[in-house]
Amino acid sequence: MFSSSASLYALAILVVLVTYAWKRRQSRNVLLPPGPPGYPIIGNVYDIPQGYAWLTYNEWAKTYGDVFRFEVFGKTTIVLNSLKAAMEVLDKKSSTSSDRPRLVMADELMGWDWDFAHMAYSDRWRRHRRIFHQYFQPRNLSSYYPIQKKVTSNLLSQLGRSPENFAAHVRQYVGSVVLSAAYGYEVQAENDFYIKLVHKAMQPLLSSVHAGHYLVDFLPLLKHVPSWFPGAGFKRKAKEWAANSHALRDIPFNNVKQSIVDGTSKQSFVYDNLDKIANDTTLANRQEEEAEIIRNSAGMVYLAGSDTTVSVVQSWILAMAHHPEIQKKAQAEVDRVVGDSRLPDFEDRPAMPYVEAMILEIMRWGVVTPLALPHRMVHDDVYEGYTIPAGATVTANVWAILHDEEIYTDPFKFNPERFLENGKLVFNQPDPTSIGAFGFGRRICPGRYLASNSGWIAISSILATYDISKAKDEHGNTIEPLIEYADGLVSHPKPFKVSITPRSENSKKLVEAARQELSN
Repeated sequence: MFSSSASLYALAILVVLVTYAWKRRQSRNVLLPPGPPGYPIIGNVYDIPQGYAWLTYNEWAKTYGDVFRFEVFGKTTIVLNSLKAAMEVLDKKSSTSSDRPRLVMADELMGWDWDFAHMAYSDRWRRHRRIFHQYFQPRNLSSYYPIQKKVTSNLLSQLGRSPENFAAHVRQYVGSVVLSAAYGYEVQAENDFYIKLVHKAMQPLLSSVHAGHYLVDFLPLLKHVPSWFPGAGFKRKAKEWAANSHALRDIPFNNVKQSIVDGTSKQSFVYDNLDKIANDTTLANRQEEEAEIIRNSAGMVYLAGSDTTVSVVQSWILAMAHHPEIQKKAQAEVDRVVGDSRLPDFEDRPAMPYVEAMILEIMRWGVVTPLALPHRMVHDDVYEGYTIPAGATVTANVWAILHDEEIYTDPFKFNPERFLENGKLVFNQPDPTSIGAFGFGRRICPGRYLASNSGWIAISSILATYDISKAKDEHGNTIEPLIEYADGLVSHPKPFKVSITPRSENSKKLVEAARQELSN
């Protein structure tokens, strides 16, 4: 067994040597972007940042320019650190840059190959995205208003009973929306099985998508090394994590199928689409194939939706604790529109430009995905004289773009008014949702409309009923909530404490009235 493993290592090294020699010969004829100097064969393996890569890339850009490259074992990664570069390469030439790189650890070992966000730019991906988009396009959003309002009322009630647990309440709120939309499932408690399942499955994924954490992504043959072999701990971990990935995809889907048999199913993405294919005679010969697409796409709703909106709402709570003057302006707008006899509703949204600007600023200031999911070049491209070679992985540094002082004045300041003029939304500084906050090109997030509505109704409703301020310890000293974010594909504020208190006695009555009305 040892000699077999040794042979695999030797073969991997041979492949790298051949690839390296070929790339060296090819590179003599093209001008590649500059980048940090590396070593022969292994390239920049020692330079790859092991945490907060977007900050390292931002520093490298000061030396090498807004487009630079690094190479590891013959594999090229191009990093785009400016809006201009990202739009030119990923938006305007999306037919060339919409593929995904091979994700050996995440997809082939951890079992995330069903996640269509990772799929190659292919007919299989298009079929998944089409069914997702058809169901969650803007004209269908009103069908989710009742559940979003219901779980918002539950969130408000929980904040009144145990405000110190706001982070768990927010996670339950978001999970309730996506689980209802995907499977017709109503979350009953913070420790709900499905809420825990997605959190457990998601954590390993967050650190495995971008290059640098696992050598197997650069030397794919290492995936064949036996799990018992020294240094193959990644194989043992991947096997454990794959079970969670498959459970997240399969358990809720299979439960909906069983509920259909039992006659207890509720309207949802899965139910509606399974019913559609069951009654479509043209799909008689490929119902199993279509059901797999439905299963995978529902898992994507569950997976992606359960984490990104959590980050947005938690970042907003953190910002409000630091900026009471902004909170008061937003509350005044909410009060002006809805008065003191009801909670905000979705038809109020156009009349609240300040709240809208505040949410846009949250997405810019507390970037949810600091690095966009990696793209792969299908063909060679040229950007400002540099060749972006076919097969290269291309990563947009969204954090750097949304904190670029050339496009955002005082970019580290939380300032919703950068998007306002005379009380109206005006984009003299770019709308972050259109320049990377939801991705780029044909890979832009198809669930962004549902996520946006979920964030808006929660935030506007909290503004109507609660004040957020800095917490105090038992001695009356202010506890400063640090503005610190966790590393990962989706970045959340690190745990912090705040004080959340009802704005008035009337606010308490509004919350209780909404809870009773919507629980019936």
